[in-house]
Amino acid sequence: MDFDNDYDAIRASLMAERGGGGFQPGIATTLNWLSEISFGARKTRERLGLDALAEAYGDFLDALPYRRQNGKVPAWMGSRTIEETVRRAKRSRRRRAGDDARDAVSQYYGARETRKGFAAMATDYTMALVEDFERGFVSCETAEDSAAFEEMLKEDDLASLCERLESVAAICLCSSTADAAKMAYSYPEILLTSNSVIVSRLSALKLMIPGADVGLILRADAKRFLQREIPEIKLRFRALSDAFPRVDVARLVEYDPSLLLIDVDVGLKALRELWTEEQFAQSDVDNPFFAEELALAIKTLSGYGPEQFGGGR
Repeated sequence: MDFDNDYDAIRASLMAERGGGGFQPGIATTLNWLSEISFGARKTRERLGLDALAEAYGDFLDALPYRRQNGKVPAWMGSRTIEETVRRAKRSRRRRAGDDARDAVSQYYGARETRKGFAAMATDYTMALVEDFERGFVSCETAEDSAAFEEMLKEDDLASLCERLESVAAICLCSSTADAAKMAYSYPEILLTSNSVIVSRLSALKLMIPGADVGLILRADAKRFLQREIPEIKLRFRALSDAFPRVDVARLVEYDPSLLLIDVDVGLKALRELWTEEQFAQSDVDNPFFAEELALAIKTLSGYGPEQFGGGR
């Protein structure tokens, strides 16, 4: 029978196997019993001592390659974030035996981070990066870069990886090494990029946008900001500055750095036809959320959909 990867249809078919009633220890009965445990009242699970079983079944459901009952595909089949991996690791850590690599990473950051919470966060995000690279959720664009990245993961204590993450965090003005791990999750090649190249790009951005936090801008999309030609980025910034000469454009691109990477000329023209230069300037002074609202308006009028929205904060 063809279920077209529809979990609800599969569940309905399994339910039909029960036939004329009575207890049958088959697939449908077992799955429904596990569902009741996993999604039922927490007090019931605690009384029966089945919390661990419920969590295990929840992980099993998340691994199934079927649409969920809310219509969404499993997280691992679509885009996956490092935050999701961190949450999953925290849920399962209680059931795992000691992890030597994690202990080594924790000790490494514990000796360097000034705050305990930052060290724990750096450990979580570093291990999430390692786990998802090994599982194929994080990947480099070339086989050569993949091999170089794998070299950093061969050490039992992952010291080379931690050192490189720490170095990138310092160069990119990250508040924690976890921020560097986030960058590497979406663009692992940044750990293979020389410090001089990163510093050169940050310097170029700083000369272009003197009042901006260029570390924040680069962290928003390290891949494109490192690969895109500076004259092209400068062209985008000049278009924003020309359209809003009395608005704090540095704050605008800090909120949404993607405005420096996409063509929004149509949106800029439309907005200038709607309001005067004085009105934009006054809104920038009076409205603390003006950067957020202006970025949204620019993208909307330029034809970008909701999935392409999202500022840097």
